[in-house]
Amino acid sequence: MKTTLVSFLGKNSGDLQTGYRTATYRFPDGHDRVTPFFGLALEKELRPDFMVILGTAGSMWDVLIEHLADDAEAEEARIELMEAVRVATVDAALLERLQPVVARQLGCPVALRLIPYGRDDEEQAGILRAIAEAVPPGRVHIDLTHGFRHLAALGLLSAFFLERMARLDVKGLYYGALDMTQGGITPVLRLNGLLAIQRWIDALDRFDQNGDYGVFADLLLADGIAQDKVNCLKKAAFFERTFNLRDAARQLGTFLATMDEDLPGTGRLFQQSLSERLAWARGKPLHQQQRHLAYVYLNRRDFVRAAVLAWEAIITLECTRHDLDFGDYAEDGDRKQAEAELKSRLRTEGTNWKEAPQRRIKDLRNALAHGSPPASWAGDLRQALAAPAKLYEMLNRDMKAALD
Repeated sequence: MKTTLVSFLGKNSGDLQTGYRTATYRFPDGHDRVTPFFGLALEKELRPDFMVILGTAGSMWDVLIEHLADDAEAEEARIELMEAVRVATVDAALLERLQPVVARQLGCPVALRLIPYGRDDEEQAGILRAIAEAVPPGRVHIDLTHGFRHLAALGLLSAFFLERMARLDVKGLYYGALDMTQGGITPVLRLNGLLAIQRWIDALDRFDQNGDYGVFADLLLADGIAQDKVNCLKKAAFFERTFNLRDAARQLGTFLATMDEDLPGTGRLFQQSLSERLAWARGKPLHQQQRHLAYVYLNRRDFVRAAVLAWEAIITLECTRHDLDFGDYAEDGDRKQAEAELKSRLRTEGTNWKEAPQRRIKDLRNALAHGSPPASWAGDLRQALAAPAKLYEMLNRDMKAALD
């Protein structure tokens, strides 16, 4: 799998000959590299298969070329660049001529790409597009050190963008922290903690949309949670999606034992949020678990699952009241008896089964599963299936009447 390093090039803010101030960058393993361009030090450190250098029409391309090469070809291009940089008119054709020069010096293929300044929404989106178009599939490292200050923020955003939209594997975010220089040594910061935080936020958002516990699996593994515990989440997701809440709760119960102590790594920041989302599986009767998840799915506007689980909660509760087996699906089995007991209780309470909220929930479940209402349905029920707001209102009202 190909590894790419992405680096930004800013305007001249240091020595007129070398551009940036020369610094001694100390990497986490303790060794140093001296250079005015942190991206070049990082290239030597990581030895990527490909490097992308991004800059505006006024970035110090001329100083970069002077730093990297001194042959005649480079000198001629540098003279052109000096004038182009001075008036901020560097174009893609000129940079394309220089790519072989930079590649020879670095020892790997290089793409020199222009990006807009990021002054408005369109230009900021243009920067992300330029990065996505320049980076080939594979692993990516991003250097956030140079460039305008807001480009670092856009570089960070590009990491999340590349992971979600381009399906790339962002392995590292790096920053040469000149403002932290002490004793002539500039520390190199690896900002992967920011990546981990964003990945957790993204996973929580995705879980809230689709209820798949598996979105947390890789994050928990990266934080050091044992594989067998993480597998419990994946199994729980499968069982819940097949409406087997007993086994889903059992798997979650095994995983929840790890939540009794602080999670390691970034997961600790999100432990309470994760715990709240799994709390339904802690020591509740099955009908309460079904009721809880019915409301969760209703609020996600997943009406099919909401109706299925609401009806299951109704039948499970009735089975519990009469000591019946809610798993007995025989034609004359315990579930049928539980439904008969429910109808009898409603009659005793003065509720006609045809008008009962439990009946509407059952009918909605069947209609949603089949994709069409029965011919006998009244107008309000048909209207509910044609309008999300009406369907939500009807299900919410009937669930509260039947389950609360």
